[in-house]
Amino acid sequence: MPTITRRDTEDSRAVLTVHIAKEDYERSVNKKLNDFRKKAQLKGFRAGQVPMSYAKKVYGKQVLADELNDLAYKELINYIAESGMETIGQPLPSEDQSAPELNVKNYTDYEFEYEIGLIPTINLKGIDKSITLDSFDVEITDEAIQEEIDKYLKKRGERKEIDEVKSENDLLTVDLIELEGDEPKIDGINKLSMIAIEDIQDEKLKKKILELKKGDTFDANIHELVAEDQQDTVRKYLLNVDEETEFNETFRAEISTITHIQAPEMNALLLADAVGLEKAEKHVAEFLPKEDEATENEELEIPEAVDAEKAVSKEEKEAAEKGMKEEIGLLMQEQYEDTASKRLVDKTMDKLLEINELPLPDSYFKRWLKINNKDKVITEKLYTNTAKTLRLSLILNAVAKHLGVYVSVDDIETELRENFYERGGLDPEDPATEEKFQQFYEQMLQYSESYVIQRQSQLNSDNVKEKLEEIIKVKKKKVSTKEFNDTLQAEYEEAKKKEEAESLKEEALAQVAIEG
Repeated sequence: MPTITRRDTEDSRAVLTVHIAKEDYERSVNKKLNDFRKKAQLKGFRAGQVPMSYAKKVYGKQVLADELNDLAYKELINYIAESGMETIGQPLPSEDQSAPELNVKNYTDYEFEYEIGLIPTINLKGIDKSITLDSFDVEITDEAIQEEIDKYLKKRGERKEIDEVKSENDLLTVDLIELEGDEPKIDGINKLSMIAIEDIQDEKLKKKILELKKGDTFDANIHELVAEDQQDTVRKYLLNVDEETEFNETFRAEISTITHIQAPEMNALLLADAVGLEKAEKHVAEFLPKEDEATENEELEIPEAVDAEKAVSKEEKEAAEKGMKEEIGLLMQEQYEDTASKRLVDKTMDKLLEINELPLPDSYFKRWLKINNKDKVITEKLYTNTAKTLRLSLILNAVAKHLGVYVSVDDIETELRENFYERGGLDPEDPATEEKFQQFYEQMLQYSESYVIQRQSQLNSDNVKEKLEEIIKVKKKKVSTKEFNDTLQAEYEEAKKKEEAESLKEEALAQVAIEG
């Protein structure tokens, strides 16, 4: 049986040497070669009587190589599991070892050296309530709820082409022409795009556009044709140009199409579509189609666009509006609470990462990234971001363990197993059931190998979120939805600027290295 010796290095790696004696593989290799010999055909020999020397010459090295690889890998996996090693990635053959000389005439012993990254020991600092962070209690106003309802109704409204601009809800298809002064720029950008009048920032320009008709033109700063929080869409979606393309900010827009969206009146079907049938029935059950009126394939037939002129009774409209406000308000409250809680967890992990050193096996981790991302160029920026994500994950796991709410990979497998048994109505005591699950589990990992890690991270984050105030001080602030969204936007922009500054610094250092 193969054996393993372990040597830990100073850079958080373990070097694992697999010792394979000839007795470990000789019988298996000979059996496989004998099977080849029986199937092989060679002139001068009867079927199945090809000499073993021929089988070894033709197939021997490949069979031996496969057998040694299988033995080494299985022994490594068993060793890591049984020794309780906390590792990053999978074992990789050591770079400095030479390929073994495979001898199929005289079997001998072999040694193979692998390296694997070790998860650093984390002695958490900062979990003594020395960290104070803001936690937002988002107040959902009637105005915010109505704004969401209006967006939904607009999405469900009828779209009609008209000749004159009718309201701020209208969409304009315009030919955008880059200007040089007051005239079209020679070889400038000319792009057909769609803009929403309600997004236009300049109120004077918006008022002017509301008086225009199909075929009219207007001049505008290109950045004022989108909402303030959508500036990053100007290049990609409005002009369809890359980051390197330079252009003047003033464009002439010629209106080619005006699309008017007529929002429908609220009704029972729209409520069911917006919040789900179960929630809708609490408010408008009597107005929903009866079972015999349902379509053959669907419970309720809800059109993609609702006829805005279709009559709705006063009672149905009032019940649907009341239900919509209540259910959308609850949904918004849940969503904002979840976002605020997730933000607090992320901020906490970022703070803990700042004050806790987490050395990673950089040389190993870079090799691991290259081997597992053959279609990507592993830049320093990509490595830095990936390493940060890993460190944050390790911090999250350490906090979950400290709080006694840690979910392991084995727990995820158990969860999947229980769900698999329950959905399939399988008997847990039947050995065939476990075999079926293992087949399913292997197929699932092949389809999405990151699922288990993502699920583990999600559950640990959810668990930590519930007990976060045990390790940090939380300063609660009551804010409106706008204030909360503005805060998130500001934090996003700050992080983006920091990332851009770090990228420029890395590029400058790389250039110095090339020149020097």
